[in-house]
Amino acid sequence: MSGKRDSSEDIRWRDLLSRVRRFIRLDDDTLALLTRHAAHLTAGADQLALRFYDYLLSYPETAAQFERLGIERLRELTAIQAAHFRGLISDWPETASRSVGHIARAHYAHDVSPVWVAGGYSLYLDHLEARIRELSEAERPALRSAVFRVLLADIMLQFAGFEAIHNETMAERATISQALIETTLKLADLSAPEDVLASICNELVTRSRHLPAVWFGLIEDSHTPITAHAGAGRGRLWETVDVSYDPADPLWQALDDNHLKVLTCQDANLPDWCSSHQGIEAVAIFPFGRVGGLRGVGVVYSDRSWYFDHIDLTPFGAFARLGQVLLGLKESHLRDPLTGLPNRGLFMDRLRQAMVQSLRRDRILGVGMIDLDGFKSVNDRMGHPSGDALLREVATRIQAALRQGDTVARFGGDEFGLLLPNLRTLAEAELVLDRVQRAFEPVFHIQGEQVHVGASLGLTLYPLDDVDAQDLIRHADIALYQAKDAGRGVHRLFERDREDHLHRIDLLQREFLDALEQGELVLHYQPKVDMSNGSIWGMEALIRWRRDGELRMPSSFIEAVELRAQLVRQLGRYVLEAAAMQIDHWLAAGYEWYVSVNIGAQHLLDPAFIDDVDDVLRRHPTATPWLQIEVTEQAALRDLVTTRRALTACRERGLAVALDDYGTGHASLTYLQELPANQIKLDQRFVGRLLREPRALAIIAGTLTSARLLNLDVVAEGVESVEQGELLLQLGCQIAQGYLISHPLPAEALAAWAAGWQPPAEWMGDEKSVWFTYDDLPLLMARTAHRHGVAQQLEALALPRCDEYPLLPLHDCVDEHACALGAWLVGAGRRHGRLPGFAELQRCHSDLHARALEATLAWQAGDDKIVQRGIVDFERSAQALDDALITLVRHIANGGAHADAG
Repeated sequence: MSGKRDSSEDIRWRDLLSRVRRFIRLDDDTLALLTRHAAHLTAGADQLALRFYDYLLSYPETAAQFERLGIERLRELTAIQAAHFRGLISDWPETASRSVGHIARAHYAHDVSPVWVAGGYSLYLDHLEARIRELSEAERPALRSAVFRVLLADIMLQFAGFEAIHNETMAERATISQALIETTLKLADLSAPEDVLASICNELVTRSRHLPAVWFGLIEDSHTPITAHAGAGRGRLWETVDVSYDPADPLWQALDDNHLKVLTCQDANLPDWCSSHQGIEAVAIFPFGRVGGLRGVGVVYSDRSWYFDHIDLTPFGAFARLGQVLLGLKESHLRDPLTGLPNRGLFMDRLRQAMVQSLRRDRILGVGMIDLDGFKSVNDRMGHPSGDALLREVATRIQAALRQGDTVARFGGDEFGLLLPNLRTLAEAELVLDRVQRAFEPVFHIQGEQVHVGASLGLTLYPLDDVDAQDLIRHADIALYQAKDAGRGVHRLFERDREDHLHRIDLLQREFLDALEQGELVLHYQPKVDMSNGSIWGMEALIRWRRDGELRMPSSFIEAVELRAQLVRQLGRYVLEAAAMQIDHWLAAGYEWYVSVNIGAQHLLDPAFIDDVDDVLRRHPTATPWLQIEVTEQAALRDLVTTRRALTACRERGLAVALDDYGTGHASLTYLQELPANQIKLDQRFVGRLLREPRALAIIAGTLTSARLLNLDVVAEGVESVEQGELLLQLGCQIAQGYLISHPLPAEALAAWAAGWQPPAEWMGDEKSVWFTYDDLPLLMARTAHRHGVAQQLEALALPRCDEYPLLPLHDCVDEHACALGAWLVGAGRRHGRLPGFAELQRCHSDLHARALEATLAWQAGDDKIVQRGIVDFERSAQALDDALITLVRHIANGGAHADAG
């Protein structure tokens, strides 16, 4: 029987220990921290135990009880208490299960109430705080939090030990004590220190016949009004309490003096907050003391004037002592352990209070967000200890830049919040923000290195921005992102239009998520063809959104999608699956077409990307050789190593890889070397300018040369004219896609398109197998430069003559030997002199120059009629010249130059 009772008790203790550890967050790291500092923290444990019992002996009631024990028994208790204290710090779980019950029983056997023991824990706090202050400043916050937690856990278990042997008594005093004890046993199930005090209030009112209401308040060190943080009983007694600072008010006297006060109906001049309610004859005020920047107070109402004398204040004193410990726990929860700044929870409390004060005082409240510029690179390069040191220094500088009464809080990472109360004008806020940003100008000295970081700030103003506290934070965050978009290192004020924009994005994202679930997304396919023989090389899969009978293009939604990683991945998975399924259908129908799919940078860099690819390939293994991944270099710009790893994994699985929008980024040649691609795509912006901008032609020619050397396929995007395709073929690019070939089509329309597809005649023929030599490339460059110059000259001639622009600059075509084409005709082009069309090209070239000179001189003379006629002649000559150029180019591409040379 006895063994069963012991086993049952052990189980109960283990369960209680587990719940207590969970609530207090006494994880292994916290206990290990205490163990490392155990020798330092427990030094003087014997003297502390003596002070513990001296504390109990200082009360007459307890002193009388201990006098009956005798010296030897008191020494024995002192030794047990000292051993318990040492074990509490060095090996808490074992100490709790082994000695808490023993001490509780020893105290209870000698009529030592648990409330006296709880009160004695203030000595533990004082002792440990003194020991902690001897350590380095960096170690104090985490260690102080750990100490608070283990002491609170021990109080819980001490109360549990007393409860296990405590029996019902007939007195109201026992009823109150029981309420406190049973509330303590619920601590593990409560989420926050305030919930503990709220639960005590409820237990006191529920169990007592003479306590109509109990409430407690928590305030910071400033003289803000005292309001009921939580309470129980008659709501009208505590829900409307709002006591502004008054040193004569007994509530503030109790707080300022840290001494309990009892008020009765016989007292004169009772304050309104406690004297205006019928049936209340006594009020007791129990200050919780001060922990850091927090103070607390418990207020108990009774309907009997004699109640507190009769029942004794001891149980309520334990309420106050427990409140002090809970204040310490709350304070540790409200402070950032790294910097000591308020955390988000405390910031929100202060924000709500400041909003009320702002309206009362008719002042402006600034709510700001700060994000460090360049912190991540420092943290990655120098390591987390250096990053932590930098954050502590940043916190110090920001605090020094603020006014008295302002608040800076750390929200996490390198993000900080600002409260700027009592502003009269926006200019005052600007001055503070300027000081904060100037605080970042001097270098930071971290671990022997000089480090530069900046700060971007966003600010909103209440009540001009008349929203609740959460929305003020969100609006400040929106302004912060505006500051970062503006180039970082600046501050921006919240703009309502920006919020409206973000609201639209949020709505669009939710609609897109619905579209994924409801099957509203479809793929259209744009063909890629071999221009030299007309064969269909493959397709590019392009997403479309069928919504409300309308086909939405990606430009209307893709930006919103890319702002949310979850949507980017879901879109990528959908496109992979749909494209692979379509490949299977086409293969079954006899169409062997490559299909390329665009993968966003966020999806490619996601660790789950390859899992998504494998999942698709398991379901569609036959599609593997015909599936191609297209990526832009944005992924490589973000993380080259991860991009290379992901693309290599794709190649290992048999997928082709293409680099999209090639040439538009910062280091394309580098990425050709680093990334395992087998194809590059010429960006349509270069292809579109191919015929009129020499730079575009030069970039494409250089890209094609690099691709040939690296054995890479090249696809030209955006081919919209026969001439573009013809010039690309002459440069050596055979694969193309664009509107001239086909718009993107639904999958079911591709077979009919393929049956009717015919390439332009100018692209076909044996001569297309002959590439230009490098000697002939200057002709293509000269043709493009000449077309560009003609377009500029025609644009200038269309402008009216005015005093501001009295002269039209002479175009370089005026001197036929100074232009690029003229230089080619008398230089490298002479080797083609006997080709058909060369002499005609020379004639057209000379005629164009003459027409250009006539039109220019007429414009400068102000003869509008001659100018208009000259423009028509100039345009006709330009077209004739271009026709002659095309004829010669075709002869050269046909190998005529080589025959001529022979």
